[in-house]
Amino acid sequence: MRKKWMLAVCLVVLLLIVGCSQQSGNGSANSNGSSQGSGNEGNGDLDKAIWFSTIDFWNPPTNWDTDPQTVTGAITEKTGLTFEFNIPAQDGETKLNLMLVSGGADFPDVVTITNEVLGKKLIEAGKVWELDEFLQQYDPQSHLLTSFPADIKQAIVSRDGGFYAYPSHMQSEDASKLYPPSGQFYVDIVEYASNGALVVNSRILEEAGLTLADIQTESGLLAAYQKIQDMNLQVDGAPVIPLLVDGKSYQNTTLGFLQDSFGAMPVDKDGNYRDRLLAPETKEALKFLNKAYQSGFLDPGQMTVDNAAVKADMASGRVFTFIGNSADTSFDKNDYWTSSGPILADSGTAPVLGKSKQAGGGWMKTYISKTTKHPEKLAKWLSFMSSKEGMMLHIYGFEGIHYQLDEQGLVVKTEQGLQDATDYMKTGVFAYWPFHHTSFSYSTQQPPSEETDPFSITANRVQSAYGKHEKTKIYDNSSFQLPGDLFPADSKLANDELQIKTYKEAQVAKIVLAKSDVEFNQLYDELIEQIKKLGIEALDQERNNFVQQKNNEFGIKEVGINS
Repeated sequence: MRKKWMLAVCLVVLLLIVGCSQQSGNGSANSNGSSQGSGNEGNGDLDKAIWFSTIDFWNPPTNWDTDPQTVTGAITEKTGLTFEFNIPAQDGETKLNLMLVSGGADFPDVVTITNEVLGKKLIEAGKVWELDEFLQQYDPQSHLLTSFPADIKQAIVSRDGGFYAYPSHMQSEDASKLYPPSGQFYVDIVEYASNGALVVNSRILEEAGLTLADIQTESGLLAAYQKIQDMNLQVDGAPVIPLLVDGKSYQNTTLGFLQDSFGAMPVDKDGNYRDRLLAPETKEALKFLNKAYQSGFLDPGQMTVDNAAVKADMASGRVFTFIGNSADTSFDKNDYWTSSGPILADSGTAPVLGKSKQAGGGWMKTYISKTTKHPEKLAKWLSFMSSKEGMMLHIYGFEGIHYQLDEQGLVVKTEQGLQDATDYMKTGVFAYWPFHHTSFSYSTQQPPSEETDPFSITANRVQSAYGKHEKTKIYDNSSFQLPGDLFPADSKLANDELQIKTYKEAQVAKIVLAKSDVEFNQLYDELIEQIKKLGIEALDQERNNFVQQKNNEFGIKEVGINS
């Protein structure tokens, strides 16, 4: 949940964000960051690069069109490159690990991942370039050498030991200095938006004679599920789905949102780190899911499906509420979605929302292989894709077709631009998420309205409702961003952590599907007893040492406000 939340962001507003700085091709950047010259000038025949990614729900166009009137063709015209994508439908990280072990010559030219520990493996194996070194050698005029946000670069160097990965979805104080927000709409997104959400179908809500106020509380939402079930509501002849959870990711995202709503924090009242599994509010979050299951509102089959199935259910119009990572759903393609914000616990605890005030190192992390046969062209490509010219192209498309510029020079999307961004898997418009840059988009776009960009309005309405709610406590969770390799891989603590994770996943599923309150309580007590036996308190002590160090470094002090 932390990783997806931290940088990730909604598919059209929090994902509606673009690459980094200025300049492209093999020309130099001018004062407004556009490029001069074409990276394909004098390059001769086109070269094909292999782009591997472990993000299985990222689906750029599979056929690389070289027509310069297309986004892919325009990229080729600037860089002399075409791309073949290798994005496994599952187990992408395992396959990349196998590539590392085999040491074969067929290592991909470009690698995009989200797992920072896997990134360190790439670095330690000597497979990928340090980007400053790479650009100084192959594109010394690159804007990335002079105008990259300093605070984000420092975060990457602190994490990886060097500037090895180009980060997606950048937003920070220094990034905002480069690209100031164009209006209050975007300031609100930065301050309040989060991917975790209760997403509500307003059509079904109205048909059931309900309002958002009716479903703001735990008991109110469960009563609404019962009413919809009793009314036997249908959409296109199929029954309404009262509650949809986030597929096989539900334990991180659906449960994570409920933990937030019911006030579970990764810290106790004294400011010491505590795994949220041990927080009493987590029991209430699990009980909500169990009540939904026992009452027939939650189909247990949802807990094992992939992301494509979740999106299909959302697109059907049959879902009354979705709880989880809203960015996993493509909900913003329809304007009938809304949200009441947090689900207020009947126990009266306050909902919480952790937002980091420190610069991050990116959600998607893109690396350049040292074995590539096309280093010059890849350097020009990296500079172009992260330049203003490149971002305007691959995020927005073509001026006059996909967007217009208003009197202030801000992007206003056309109807075709909105449609082609929705069809990004075919058109390439908005498809290259690894080069999306939050601050750039929030600076470049005209603040949207229902007329100019209903998708963004819908996304913001849903994703900001939680943070804007009067009872939500927003806290700085910068110190709680634990590194994936906090415990050495061959240590007892790492082994204990893995055992707890494996046990927790199996036990939580049993708890959610408990057939009675007695069984629920028994299984929950077993969970707490067993994870303590497996050493969770010792793990928390080590995590707390890291947290307190970061608290001192960042100058913050957060304490639990509920339990």
